[in-house]
Amino acid sequence: MTLRSLDAYLQLPQRRYFTALEWHAAAIGSIAALVLLGGYGFGIEQLTYLIPGFPTMRLNTAAVLMALSLGYMLSLRKARNARYLSVVIAAVIIAWLAWARLEWALTEAPDVLATLPADATIACVMLSALALLLLNLTPRRPALIGVICVLAATPALYRVFGLLLFWGAPDPASPLNAMGLHTAALIAWFNLVCVALHPSLGIGRAILQPSLRGRLLRRALPIVIGLPVGAEAASLALRIMLGWTPEALFALNATISVVIGVMLVWWLSLVTQRWQEEATERAEHLARANEALEQYASSAAHDLKAPARHVLLYGELMEEALAQGDVDGARRHAKSIRASGLELPKLIDGMLEYSRSAHTRVSMSDTPLSEIVRAAAALHAHDLEAAHGRITLETDAVLRCDPALMTSLFQNLFGNAIKNRRLDRRLNIRVSCQREPELWRIAVEDNGVGFEPGLAAVAFNPLARGARAAGDGVGIGLAACRTIVQSHGGVIRIDQDHAAGARIEFTLPASSEDPKS
Repeated sequence: MTLRSLDAYLQLPQRRYFTALEWHAAAIGSIAALVLLGGYGFGIEQLTYLIPGFPTMRLNTAAVLMALSLGYMLSLRKARNARYLSVVIAAVIIAWLAWARLEWALTEAPDVLATLPADATIACVMLSALALLLLNLTPRRPALIGVICVLAATPALYRVFGLLLFWGAPDPASPLNAMGLHTAALIAWFNLVCVALHPSLGIGRAILQPSLRGRLLRRALPIVIGLPVGAEAASLALRIMLGWTPEALFALNATISVVIGVMLVWWLSLVTQRWQEEATERAEHLARANEALEQYASSAAHDLKAPARHVLLYGELMEEALAQGDVDGARRHAKSIRASGLELPKLIDGMLEYSRSAHTRVSMSDTPLSEIVRAAAALHAHDLEAAHGRITLETDAVLRCDPALMTSLFQNLFGNAIKNRRLDRRLNIRVSCQREPELWRIAVEDNGVGFEPGLAAVAFNPLARGARAAGDGVGIGLAACRTIVQSHGGVIRIDQDHAAGARIEFTLPASSEDPKS
């Protein structure tokens, strides 16, 4: 559920028009009012039983449901007086139902029985009113209120299933036999939607939040609520149609409950394990990204000081030259200031590129290596043509990787090869791929100037640059390559035994489904 719809359900009303929860409560009260006014006031009997042959919603039941709806809408208001009135309504409902039931038990007057709700309806409505009462008085006890909601809603849900499956009251001896279809539906609706999602409880926010807890609750609660009711409905069908004994039905329900409970716990453990692995993977990715950015921040702080110092130094020299009338000297110093200033955007752009490579979420797909190499080479087409360079893919393979990040990796490696080429020979770049038992080993080598012996150990650190590099980079490319490879679960290194240029190897995990080359 999106944040917008979540807020629509869970935020307290701050405007004049209704929120989503108020519309739910208003709909429940409106249906009860329609039965009360239309069914009993204007004599439209169809409104009282809804479906021919089904039990009716009694007069007092409709009035009580209207009062519950009104009390709930008042509980959503921030005004203290509105909450006090909601408490009074809930308390009056509980007291009146208890008194009316006691009066009928003492007198057994037929006129009282005709309007009094059925016993099951009284129990469910009193539990609903108790939940509303606690909602206003002790909203910091969501577990207790949630249990009361379930106690009130479960018989009503069972009644709805029973009436719809058997098209009427299946068992005259059942305490639920007098509860109407719309009565049961409104009670379940009130408890499972209105009370459970009340913003004071936090139950709805816990269920709808995008956390691990919310995802588990959204998956488990419908099963926990629906399956036992379905099992009871199946037992009821077996008793009516096949005449099963109570002992056989007890054994069936016990078996179903145990099997469902074990399967649910096992399934939730698998879901939790999978989500925990995803969370661990993301935490490792974030730790790598933070470590990389921390390294870059310290290196960037050092490297950014150098252009700033140069600007200040040459600025002072230019002032002295202008004071002495040395225009040519001032121009030289101005050029030096300009050159130092041009280094700053490069460092900033490098920081952005490195940050993206460290924080980008990996989106895996099966991609041919040839497509990645072709896409990366196309980005350097002009420079390759100017350098008369050639890229050769010796072995193709289908990699499980993020194609965008992998293209960026090869783009950086090809760019380094072009910038550090030898001017006395034609540039040749070779890409090879070899399958090992659990990984792919990929190598990119060129015939350029290669790496200095002391640089190989620190080449993948941010802002590391070699003294004999012919390019004008800022030392970000290889650092970004390392973060990309690490985000895929691989490692990258420089082959120091390769003397005729530079050779960089990296690995990518291979799944068992990957074809072997």
